[in-house]
Amino acid sequence: MKLDVLFCGVGGQGVVVLSDIFCEAALIDGFDVAKAEIHGMAQRGGSIVAHARVGEKVEAPMIERGNADVVLGFEMLETARNLSALKKNGAVVVNAKYLPPSGIASCSKKPLSLQQLSIMIRSTTCKVYEIDAVEIASKLGNMLVVNTILLGALSALPETQIKRESFERAISARFKEKYVKVNLQAFQQGREAVKIG
Repeated sequence: MKLDVLFCGVGGQGVVVLSDIFCEAALIDGFDVAKAEIHGMAQRGGSIVAHARVGEKVEAPMIERGNADVVLGFEMLETARNLSALKKNGAVVVNAKYLPPSGIASCSKKPLSLQQLSIMIRSTTCKVYEIDAVEIASKLGNMLVVNTILLGALSALPETQIKRESFERAISARFKEKYVKVNLQAFQQGREAVKIG
């Protein structure tokens, strides 16, 4: 198996934590893993991209442009910004949320709408999984599990050949005991949110 996943979002959303758990699950499954992160100008609120490469043998951590098997976006705008990383017929998992960039009020150009961003993402590949992770997290009573819901969605893709049990072990090892149950529930809800045709 070879799997290159680009995680993208903004600071404070848990991009790094999510990519760490993904890599840990792959290691549990016996795969070689390489990971790199690129942080924007501001740690909280700035763009963050994490590259995660999994396979029998991984030579370098960075995913070359147009080679990502999956782009996982924590919100629509950052996902649209990173579509150039996706390979032809790659998959996109995206949280159906839009965070307008800071300083938008001072910009004369009108920002793209959620619908325009969705059309842009869907024009890139037919494999787009829009997950309303905020709504699912709200129903679970914990808004901090949005990233675990997205991880569940990623784990359900045919491209991801890492065992569910390995993800569950990595989640259980990452969080304090009192948060493990809700994160495992969030992970399962994310898996169920992906409809594979």
